[in-house]
Amino acid sequence: MMMRLGWVACLALAAGVSASAAEVDHLTGMGSPLTDSADRINARANQHLARALADLNDSGHRCPGTAMSERTLYKELRRFFANHMKGQLIKDILSGEVGADLRAVTLVDSIYGRWQVTDGAILGARAIGISQSALSPLVRIGDTYVGVDKLEHMFGMGWIYFESRYIEGEALDRTLELGVMMERFTLGGQRLLGTGVFSYGDLAANFNGMRFWNHVLQKSDDVLGKGHNAGPYVRCENGKWVLARPIDFRNYVDASMDETQNCRRFASQGGLDKSLEAMRARGYPAVCPLDRALAERAYRKYDVVIPNDPRKTTIASWIFNLGGHGLLEGWSGLEGLKPSPPRE
Repeated sequence: MMMRLGWVACLALAAGVSASAAEVDHLTGMGSPLTDSADRINARANQHLARALADLNDSGHRCPGTAMSERTLYKELRRFFANHMKGQLIKDILSGEVGADLRAVTLVDSIYGRWQVTDGAILGARAIGISQSALSPLVRIGDTYVGVDKLEHMFGMGWIYFESRYIEGEALDRTLELGVMMERFTLGGQRLLGTGVFSYGDLAANFNGMRFWNHVLQKSDDVLGKGHNAGPYVRCENGKWVLARPIDFRNYVDASMDETQNCRRFASQGGLDKSLEAMRARGYPAVCPLDRALAERAYRKYDVVIPNDPRKTTIASWIFNLGGHGLLEGWSGLEGLKPSPPRE
């Protein structure tokens, strides 16, 4: 398990996944509503999808349906669907080209504004606050406000999950467990090189990214059940890749990615205390979930028992925290991250 974790962590770092280890502040500026940007983002995503297929076909690539041919397809798609360092869609959103309505918050103005490096290196280093690596802007997709970083997690870590589960055939619970370990030790949930924030919203985005990549060719039913199948987006006809169905990110983005509903944990007591103090001082609600009924509806969507898991855990128990803002526990910080049944 630990050897495999090390391999996956190295792969993620090499792929630039860690570049999406940003946080988001849902509370600052929450009185200013955002317009729904789903249609604009979907339109640009589908333009990029069409461009990727055209480039492949024009290059003389043929699609007989072999594993190598599919790998070539995925590699081409990841030019457009990746983090803000590599993926053109995220670059387009952040640059304003898509025309999405974004809410950007500077680090000093955020609920993390009083953090020190000992609370979390990235959020505690003031100079980093001017870059996208510290705080991600918010965007509204459907009825959900999410950080653009959640789309980055979908494309980047979601691809790692997809490889683990669907290409390598790893058990789903092991794939989800690897995601927890990586969030804890190589992404946000450690304070020496990360942000010091363990984000369950990131885990939910990773999981939904796995669903997104599975839907590209839809060779397997959706992990949540056939009723959640959204693909295939691409199919092979006469040796060429063609569009089969448009992408709609409303199939993936929901309250599980909203960190006011899916509660964070903090790597340091100081980080937790300073964040809560900032919320209260500015009159922001310091309770989580902010809307328990909404959060519990989202939880139930993922309250699916994982097949062949001897512990009989559910997907929700790996990616959701309804227990409020809290501290990572124990020397490893994993004691409080074990999957648990739904809260009453």
